[in-house]
Amino acid sequence: MRDPFRRTIGVIAAIALGLALWGADAVAEDQVVVQRNVSVREAPDRQTPVVTFPAIGQVLDLLDAGARTGGYYHVILPDGRTGWVYFSFVRRLPETAGGPATSLVAGDRVAVHYIDVDQGAAALLEFPCGAVMIDVGGRGEAASAHLAAYLDAFFARRTDLHGRLDAIFITHTHVDHNSNLKAVVQAPGRTVGSYIHNGVMTGSGRANARWLAGFPPRTPAYAAAAAPPIQVREVSEDEVAAAGGQGLSDAVIDPLACPRVDPRIRVLSGRYDDSPGWSDGELDNGNNQSLVIRVDYGAASFLFTGDLEEPAIETLVSRYAGGGVLDVDVWEVGHHGSANGVTESLLRAMSPQIAVISMGRPSVHEKWTAWAYGHPRRGSVTLVDRYVSDKRRGPPRVLVADKVKQFSAYAPAHAVYATGWDGDVTVSAGPDGALRVELGK
Repeated sequence: MRDPFRRTIGVIAAIALGLALWGADAVAEDQVVVQRNVSVREAPDRQTPVVTFPAIGQVLDLLDAGARTGGYYHVILPDGRTGWVYFSFVRRLPETAGGPATSLVAGDRVAVHYIDVDQGAAALLEFPCGAVMIDVGGRGEAASAHLAAYLDAFFARRTDLHGRLDAIFITHTHVDHNSNLKAVVQAPGRTVGSYIHNGVMTGSGRANARWLAGFPPRTPAYAAAAAPPIQVREVSEDEVAAAGGQGLSDAVIDPLACPRVDPRIRVLSGRYDDSPGWSDGELDNGNNQSLVIRVDYGAASFLFTGDLEEPAIETLVSRYAGGGVLDVDVWEVGHHGSANGVTESLLRAMSPQIAVISMGRPSVHEKWTAWAYGHPRRGSVTLVDRYVSDKRRGPPRVLVADKVKQFSAYAPAHAVYATGWDGDVTVSAGPDGALRVELGK
């Protein structure tokens, strides 16, 4: 876990540095600038000894033509020593490595909108050149109406996107993660570039999964509109494993290419066809088939683990141990903050600044709600609160589940947010990685 004081100072320095760099007209193509407190290590592995701790704003020369090994850049220090620095703590100069330097503008930000869809998950990721969604679930007509209105307002503001979602990711085939798939895809004026899923056609969300996996649907509306085809891509665990230690990506998974700061989207875990050694029944648990998605924008990073439960979480942590791939700034807390969706080993690997739980309001006492499931559990929230480093804003006391249908008050000390407590939660960042939270919009 990173030291909160050092991180706060680092963010302030990074903001100042970012403002200075935004007006730059030309920079070297073989350097990186330190954005956050980071160590330079003897080898591309965070278990190896530290060579030094470079200052924020220090520029380091790149070796090996700027190639990355295990997520690390090989650098040479001003005193002639060499070492390895993890890529997400530095920024390549220029932003578009290998191309002409380009000044940044005020709109060069990412904003992740965690939309309040009651008991479920729906996240809209907004970039300067496009938008994607990760899950489009929710419970009930009110949640569906809110999601539709949110997207309509978004596209009314972002007229440059012409109603287009570049990709929709569905982490797994459960209705609380894909219940609004048809409505989102078929909204008037809407187009979708790609649909990425785990290929599982069973589970409570199977109807929507089968519908879009066979796209384009033969409906009069789509025939009349001559809608362009959606590229459908299912991701298996075998593919992810074969891609090496940095996750799987291609033009369908990562369709965006913003001109100044290019987002990076990767799938870190896919559908398991064979058990990696789990106990009986764990392979058939649809939650453990969740896609795990990492999104990077400059120095800012976001992780989505769907409803992954403990056995699959431990497999994920083991795969990426020591490589820094799971080290992110913002985490959408797994399985709506349930008792089996959070582990200390994952939190230790992530060391997040902010965590967001997508779940319903505990005050709604009906079936299929946060109240009925006991989300989020006190033990999980307490554990997340211990590892998150930023401070929370918003109501000082919230409700957490002691067990199913029984809730009591809790006072988060750190930046743990939830749609069931705070309404819509938006986390945005510039290329320097400085994060900003907005609630109830």
